[in-house]
Amino acid sequence: MRLIHITDPHLSSLEEMSFFGLRGKRRSGYLSWYRKRRHIYRRETLQQLTESVAGHQADQLLVTGDLVHIGLEQEIREAADWLKQLGPAENVFLIPGNHDNYAGDSLASMYRHWGPYLPAGGVDNDSYSSVFPVTREWPGLQLVGVNTACVTRIFSATGELGENQRARLEAALECEPGDKRLRCLLIHHPPFPGMTRKRKALRDAAELREMVSRQPADLILYGHLHYNREHLVENTRIYCTASASDRSNASYRIFDLEKNDSGWSCHMRLMQLAGNGHKHEFRVSAESRWQV
Repeated sequence: MRLIHITDPHLSSLEEMSFFGLRGKRRSGYLSWYRKRRHIYRRETLQQLTESVAGHQADQLLVTGDLVHIGLEQEIREAADWLKQLGPAENVFLIPGNHDNYAGDSLASMYRHWGPYLPAGGVDNDSYSSVFPVTREWPGLQLVGVNTACVTRIFSATGELGENQRARLEAALECEPGDKRLRCLLIHHPPFPGMTRKRKALRDAAELREMVSRQPADLILYGHLHYNREHLVENTRIYCTASASDRSNASYRIFDLEKNDSGWSCHMRLMQLAGNGHKHEFRVSAESRWQV
């Protein structure tokens, strides 16, 4: 089984937008894009990564959010074309990020344009988390995706699972004695306390950490921070992957999982943009192997 983790492509352009045509938090988001982000997160880099990913023929592409910048409908419509390029919904496991659900009208736009890639019924409940977690299962393997992308105040990039979603997640991860399934949790924000500063953190990270101690996940994948990082917390391996469109650090991770008599054999490769002069390509910059 081959999984590929992609996150934070920030693929949309705000070139046709005006600061004066926006309101509230979107104004500060536009300024962030205009002053800095538009020079860092490049569509041509994302296209190169997308083509590189396609060559590895993943069974599941795991996308952990922030496809756009400020959650406008035209951005979300543009991102839908990229999702289709990645593959059909049954092969792309998508969870939203905070820049996707940026304002009160973003959730409905996501369901209009990303509907096949999202769990059914979310917009009808008018809650970002009402239909999460979402799961996909194969013999011996469970993928679980949660949504932490709540709408926040200006200058805040926090996230939250919420009590109800945490309860549903614990039920989804619960296992009987002798259950040897490998469990992989997808989340946009860093999952545990201390992984980032307060402005960007998961508000209920301590509660999630406590829950995972009761119902362990073998693998947790997240984004949000735009750099590559690896943690080992007890027996849980946790990986953050850099932005898929960063012109100097674009990355994705390949996980090859093979079931055997004693569990799962796992092989992770971090693919990172590298090169000299005008020639850049994605190369293995780190790898590890372990047994679950």
